[in-house]
Amino acid sequence: MKLRSQLTFLVFLLISFFTCAQSAPCTHSIRGKVLDAETKAPIPYVTVKVKGSEKYTLTKKDGSFYLEGLCSDVNTLIISSLGYSEATSEHRHEHGSVPNIFLTPKLVGLDEVTIQAEKRKEKGTETISQVKVNKADIVSDPTQSLASALSTIQGVTFTSTGTNVELPVIHGLYGNRILVLNNGLKHGFQNWGRDHAPEIDINSANNITVVKGAAGVRFGPEALGGAIIVESNPLLLNNPLYANIGTGYQTNGRGYNANMEIGNGTENWSYFLNGSFARIGDRNAPDYNLTNSGKEEKAFSFGVLRHLENWDFKLQYSFIDQNLALLRATFQTSPDNFIRAINTDRPLIIQPFSYNIDVPNQTVQHHLAKAEINWWYSDEGKLTFRGGVQLNKRDEFDVRRNSELPIIDLDLLTYDYQLEWEHPRWNGLDGLIGIQYFSQNNDNNPGTQTTPFIPNYNTDRYSAFAVENFSFGNNTLEAGLRFDFETNDVRGRETNQDIFRDNYSFTNLILSLGYIRQLGTNSTFRSNIGTAWRTPNVYELFSFGQQGVETIFGLLRFSDNDGTPSTSEVTTLEDSGVEPERGYKFVNEFQTYKNGNSHNITFYSHYIDNYVFDRPLGVFGGIRGPNTAFFFDQADALFLGVDYTWKSEWTERISGIFGFSYLWSRNIGDDEPLINQPPISTSFELQWNQGKLWFMDSSRLSLRPSYTFEQFQAPRTISPQSLADGSAIITTDSEIFDFLDPPEGYFLLDLTWNFDWKNLSASISANNLLNTSYRNYLNDLRYYADEPGRNILFTLNYSFKAKKR
Repeated sequence: MKLRSQLTFLVFLLISFFTCAQSAPCTHSIRGKVLDAETKAPIPYVTVKVKGSEKYTLTKKDGSFYLEGLCSDVNTLIISSLGYSEATSEHRHEHGSVPNIFLTPKLVGLDEVTIQAEKRKEKGTETISQVKVNKADIVSDPTQSLASALSTIQGVTFTSTGTNVELPVIHGLYGNRILVLNNGLKHGFQNWGRDHAPEIDINSANNITVVKGAAGVRFGPEALGGAIIVESNPLLLNNPLYANIGTGYQTNGRGYNANMEIGNGTENWSYFLNGSFARIGDRNAPDYNLTNSGKEEKAFSFGVLRHLENWDFKLQYSFIDQNLALLRATFQTSPDNFIRAINTDRPLIIQPFSYNIDVPNQTVQHHLAKAEINWWYSDEGKLTFRGGVQLNKRDEFDVRRNSELPIIDLDLLTYDYQLEWEHPRWNGLDGLIGIQYFSQNNDNNPGTQTTPFIPNYNTDRYSAFAVENFSFGNNTLEAGLRFDFETNDVRGRETNQDIFRDNYSFTNLILSLGYIRQLGTNSTFRSNIGTAWRTPNVYELFSFGQQGVETIFGLLRFSDNDGTPSTSEVTTLEDSGVEPERGYKFVNEFQTYKNGNSHNITFYSHYIDNYVFDRPLGVFGGIRGPNTAFFFDQADALFLGVDYTWKSEWTERISGIFGFSYLWSRNIGDDEPLINQPPISTSFELQWNQGKLWFMDSSRLSLRPSYTFEQFQAPRTISPQSLADGSAIITTDSEIFDFLDPPEGYFLLDLTWNFDWKNLSASISANNLLNTSYRNYLNDLRYYADEPGRNILFTLNYSFKAKKR
């Protein structure tokens, strides 16, 4: 009955589509400078007007201007100043850029400049450090994962299981502590463990925003460590017909891909369609083939907007189908082979290149359907309703008898309904109030011939939040409050196949307080302290046995009977003493821009009470042979870190970006290092914009050296050999350890050349140009193999856009 009512409600929304509509959201802004083309001196008091609107401003003494409240992300500016002539070209600028617009001294003139505006930060996150990645950075590698696309941001990296399964890490936290928001909805996927990545087609993303702070007030409990906001193509009105077709090839894995998108916007309608396909075979490390490391991926999405007076109605749908291989060498038939596999420099199983995907592997299909209604009932007031349903189907196959049967077969159904009120300014307060209902139903499908790794469960969460900001002079205060009530109903099987059941609920308040200070025209200081909470997920509570490349036991399926570990019974949450995680994150960010140099430095501290982590236990034998074993534990943890970025414009054509990230983390209860934390990293990117070159309209070259240090904060090492022969004894009270020393630091060099000619654009990229052999500390497969070697990528894109009538 519940499912029927939910679907009936969505059908009602679909029918309403033909009767509802709305004006474009006015949440964009433009910041820039007007300079003298000859002297490069700033020009004050220049009129900067948005064509087709009443929006205008004057430049300040340093030539800077700022326009906000714009209703489109692409705008034409009319720039006029006495004593200057028309400029000769149109300029298109990307999200987040600060364009310099040059005027030539001569006569009074007008210059039309098309600029893509920067979208204002989401209410409730304006005081939190965040970084945006635009489409130009995404399309350079159309086969990369979401996590890989974000890994060049300071403070952001990824943890992985092999070459295909990569999870974003923000300031040392990942999984259920990082919320992935997919077109306004929490991405409903099997978000547990390091071997489950969000199924998001990178080609369908128009831009991605990384929020590097506790954003739980705005987005929910899973944003304890931060949030990743993925936005698809904007549905713009009065947008001429456009089409993009792309293809590419990469040498490592002999991968090929294709993608396309098309869209159009009229006075009252707008739509887009896109699709992509990628196939990659076995990757290769510098010295050997990585057998069974390929992938296949197909994706499709569309969106449509109906507009009428003060109403908008949007419908969006996306689908992605993935078949992801896991390294074959992770399977060992005996303890001796397992010990040899960890201690050798080469995998024990190396076969010739193939496109075939064999066991172990994962197949995933993800559907997302969303409806959104916006009503601007006044110039400053807006109501938004957002409703969506997602279906995530996951099968995991392993090396065993009956390998054609999945070892894990799960269906996850997610519903998400949100109502938000962006109220008019009242007594100086500008803010957002909202309510949300979130529901998930996870079911194990029969036929695996195994005890389910996680049980069936239903989660229902009811939430209400409010965020307000108050501006005075150059200062802005932001405060937020959120209330969540969550219930869980869990049904599973014990080792003897008896059914167990557990029901539990949580109630919690989340608080946030932030401050922004504009320190002159070019400098900003922002500070935010936020609390957030997170219930341990079903994986952390009830996981049982082998999953992927490891064996792991949940908090409620692992007990210590007088020093002897036991996994034969299931404890109820009420009797266990397990508590939710509660985090307190304090982030301070300073940004400044002067004389072609911009600096961004972020200091953060994050204390997490009852932090849940997987603690190594030993080596266990399973249905696929021996592998590393872990159990979940809780501790009070502290994270301290700094991110630094320096951008310098040395000339009009040459610029550089330097980045540095450092994180210190500790289990402060036992005064010991935590496992699987990002090491120190540093990078530099040299960019050379060559302008017109030969027959090309534009040419851009970038060189990016980077160095990742050895993880000096890693826990002690206990070899599998000493665990097997009994010379090392591990109990639940033992100090944290790892099975292998952390890998050495490594230097990587990447090179990219982008160029445009008429409607064609192309790029040639070389990742790991020097073909360095290395292992990534955050990759679970570092025990068995090196990372992929040199990879040269070729991409070619054709873009068409009709002229405005």
